[in-house]
Amino acid sequence: MTERIILKNGKIFTADEKNPWAEMIAIRGGFFEKVGENSEAGSLLESGTKVIDLKGRTVLPGFIDSHTHIGLSVMMGGEDDSMPIWDCKSKAEILSKLRSYVKAHPFRLYYGAFFGQVEALAGETLTREDLDKIVKHRPVILMEQECHSAWLNSGAMKFMKLREDIEDPAPGYSYYERDANGRLTGCIKEMTMLPLLSMAGNVSDKEMKAGILKITNYLLDHGVTTVYDAGNYFKEEDTYKLLAEMDRKGELPIRWEATYIITTPDKADIAIDELKRYKSLYETEHLKFNIVKIMFDGTHRIHTAKLISPYNDVDTTGGTMLSEEKLYQLLERLNEEGIDFHAHTVGEGASKMILDCAERVKEAHGGLNIHITLAHLETQRDEDIPRFARLGVFANFTPHWHGGNDYGTMEENIRLLGKERANKLFRAKSMADSGATVTCSSDEVTLQLLGRWNPFLGIEIGHTRQEITAGGRDAAVFPPEEERLPVEALVRGYTINGAKQLRLDGQIGSIEAGKSADLMVLDRDIFTIDPYEIHDAKAELVMIEGKIVRGKA
Repeated sequence: MTERIILKNGKIFTADEKNPWAEMIAIRGGFFEKVGENSEAGSLLESGTKVIDLKGRTVLPGFIDSHTHIGLSVMMGGEDDSMPIWDCKSKAEILSKLRSYVKAHPFRLYYGAFFGQVEALAGETLTREDLDKIVKHRPVILMEQECHSAWLNSGAMKFMKLREDIEDPAPGYSYYERDANGRLTGCIKEMTMLPLLSMAGNVSDKEMKAGILKITNYLLDHGVTTVYDAGNYFKEEDTYKLLAEMDRKGELPIRWEATYIITTPDKADIAIDELKRYKSLYETEHLKFNIVKIMFDGTHRIHTAKLISPYNDVDTTGGTMLSEEKLYQLLERLNEEGIDFHAHTVGEGASKMILDCAERVKEAHGGLNIHITLAHLETQRDEDIPRFARLGVFANFTPHWHGGNDYGTMEENIRLLGKERANKLFRAKSMADSGATVTCSSDEVTLQLLGRWNPFLGIEIGHTRQEITAGGRDAAVFPPEEERLPVEALVRGYTINGAKQLRLDGQIGSIEAGKSADLMVLDRDIFTIDPYEIHDAKAELVMIEGKIVRGKA
């Protein structure tokens, strides 16, 4: 018989709806054997039993981060190694720092950098002519930190072979910005950036492995034991090949649910076959392939998120990757194959379109054979919120955005969306109250913001709707205040609900007999402490499959 481990004298949140709290856990063979009261521990003691006295500490199931971009974050790099313009606050400052950098480094073959927030432009237009006045014939590439848009000079446009008559991949969503005369301005949006991201992401396997371990070690320090990989956009197959090799060697520290990502409309036709190919080549014990993901719309900040009515500041409603009919055909094929679907949906127009198509599939087949997850959900129509529960569609939120995030302002949201919509963002509590299954994620895309991967940061901000970098308890509450989620609801979003989203709730997500023994022991009780201290919580001990991977017994 394998050794039994008993953890007792704890405050154990099980995430089991029938028995949400316990005092004692027995583990054997990598699985939870018994979950109950301290008085039950005595009957389980035998020779060789290891007993861990929790001394009243709080225990949670291992967390599930249900929307990540780990490989992409590694490829985008940990530091801005070119121009120091990350913190620029205006177009003039961006250009001034570019000019100074070029003067100090006149012989570089190209110049590239993140300039941080798109809000730094303050509604002004940055054009290739602006950049050409500083450097014209060598490429200049400036990118905002969300990685949804970039600004190019003539040299970069020539390098990318962008001709004036180039077609937009998905008008309104993924396109090349043009001026009133139809001439390219140098601003490119969404998936038109893939060639640039591919250049930036040219890292070796050694660098990729080191970066993956840096992020996964950080996640383990905060109790995350499983992730859903929402796509890397480029070098994806190379990444999965590396992950498979790592897992076969016992070097992959967490469970990894992988995906095939649709980044251009033509990939919708091959997505199912490609996912199956990935599965046949790279699936291992801890690396699985069961989901197709699509970048369905963009972001409000650059007017590419799909709205129902136009933006407040420009006469456009944004766009989507696929037409409604193409989307319906994709969902039909996925439903036939039993392959789950995950979509980037920021605007209410995008989520409405997917809900409409899901309803059509359900009516045509008497039910849905797949899990559909809509991620981000910044704006929603009132009438669409109850549809998530009715259709069984998962609502995936990134709660560390719910304080207005660390690089946006309410004034900016009002400028983009108008006052009514801007005051009704991220309605996660309404979604949960309607009966929908709400899941939680980090969705970061660079190593520069590694601290934003912290699920306890997400729990604090999701609960307070106050941004930590803006002062925490002294920060303005991001409206609507009534959308603050209870701590327990957020913990469920990171545990059992995340497991349900990934069809893993029979294996992980809660502390129940028969499930994999994934858990964490915290250094504080996040249910009772001052909520503005939750982000500082650490996992003193972490187990995966009954093995201690962080801390000591």
